[in-house]
Amino acid sequence: MKKIVKLQRYEKNPILCPDATHPWEAQNLSNAGAVIYDNKIYLLYRAEGFEPRSQYTSWPIASLGLAVSSDGFNFQRFEKPVIEKSDAWYENEAVEDPRIAKIGDTYYITYVGTSLHGDNIVLATTKDFRSFKHHGLLTPHINQRTSGLFPKKIRNKFVLIHRIIPSMWISYSDDLKTWTDTTCILSPKRGTWYDLKVGIGATPIELEDSWLLFWHAKDSNGAHGIYRLGVMWLDKENPSKIIKFQEEPILEVELDMEKFGYYNNVVYTCGAVELNGQYLVYYGCADRVLSVATVPVEDCRL
Repeated sequence: MKKIVKLQRYEKNPILCPDATHPWEAQNLSNAGAVIYDNKIYLLYRAEGFEPRSQYTSWPIASLGLAVSSDGFNFQRFEKPVIEKSDAWYENEAVEDPRIAKIGDTYYITYVGTSLHGDNIVLATTKDFRSFKHHGLLTPHINQRTSGLFPKKIRNKFVLIHRIIPSMWISYSDDLKTWTDTTCILSPKRGTWYDLKVGIGATPIELEDSWLLFWHAKDSNGAHGIYRLGVMWLDKENPSKIIKFQEEPILEVELDMEKFGYYNNVVYTCGAVELNGQYLVYYGCADRVLSVATVPVEDCRL
């Protein structure tokens, strides 16, 4: 009998909520990249106040905030955002949905830059989470918003999972500028919970014999669709190849905080870490608050 991997919600969710005393995060706080630095868990999260992005949209301006924890559940957040929108044409509306990959001594942050020209993948780096270096567009201007680097070079190349709607793709680069060998690794499947669009969730996690990938999908149910989380395993040396795929989702919308928020019916992850024999998967609930769910490391082995 095959084992179904499922996430277990933390009983004290949500772990981070909007803060009315900080206008830049007064309305929504969600979708956080996660990494361990200096023996602490750092979350780089999407935060939104009430100021609209422009006259053309009702979505609020988004910035990236930072929170730190020793146990993965109780966080202290910084007073100000650490990455904000700029005057650059590719991110002059908002910055959101970050993912973090540590390669060597550098933390590579991919995030979404939004503008009136569409959504773009943008790169920033840091070594200490105190100062951040901005590198501009990571990929040529293709209207896409969901991406994350592998936390290790493979065959001496940087590896990126990204979404050219509606599918999940993988690309390789020597220099983080020119991308080649772009391959589709997963497309929506009619009649399933991932029948509309699919994309990376958390930064891939290296196992002894594979890459563990928590991913997300949206279905075509109802007016706006429903987001869920899934899990798959990728080949260690050729991550464009899926070697194990769980058809059942690992987390579905069930609670009121996941059903109702700024954008209803969403569970969405940008980050996960391993701590004390379990994976902590941080996920946004209905684009309003941030929660965490866990699964034993042993359950996720091939």
